[in-house]
Amino acid sequence: MCPNRKSSYKQQGSMLVIALFIIVVMTLLVGSMSKLLQSSSESVSLEVLGTRAFFAAQTGMERAVASIYPLDIQDVNDSIAACTSPIFATTFSQAQGLLNCNVTVSCSSRESTIEPGVYHFWLSSTGSCSGGETNTLRTIEMEVWQ
Repeated sequence: MCPNRKSSYKQQGSMLVIALFIIVVMTLLVGSMSKLLQSSSESVSLEVLGTRAFFAAQTGMERAVASIYPLDIQDVNDSIAACTSPIFATTFSQAQGLLNCNVTVSCSSRESTIEPGVYHFWLSSTGSCSGGETNTLRTIEMEVWQ
């Protein structure tokens, strides 16, 4: 019986090494999964803010086109007068989906060198949204003529 006891004492130390190895591997696995989850969360947040900034810019562009081409337009001079740079800048305080977003729209106009009496308008709408430490910016540009 004595020889068996000596061999069992030698094997007890190897279990400690295996347990430490498993603990280290599990710690590394949990750490990498946590980092991956945090990165994924930041990516989704940035994508949502970017989409909101795009819709803010789109809203500004639609409002600018409506101000240049109102339904009761009488003369092209009315459109030229409406095209002042910047047309407007606003912060969305009432729109639930665009909170913490703002938009700035600018416009410039010029008479066509090819066709006299035809005016070209260049519109630029920039929407920006912020959330925490993240800020996003989207710009939409459009050329229209009359």
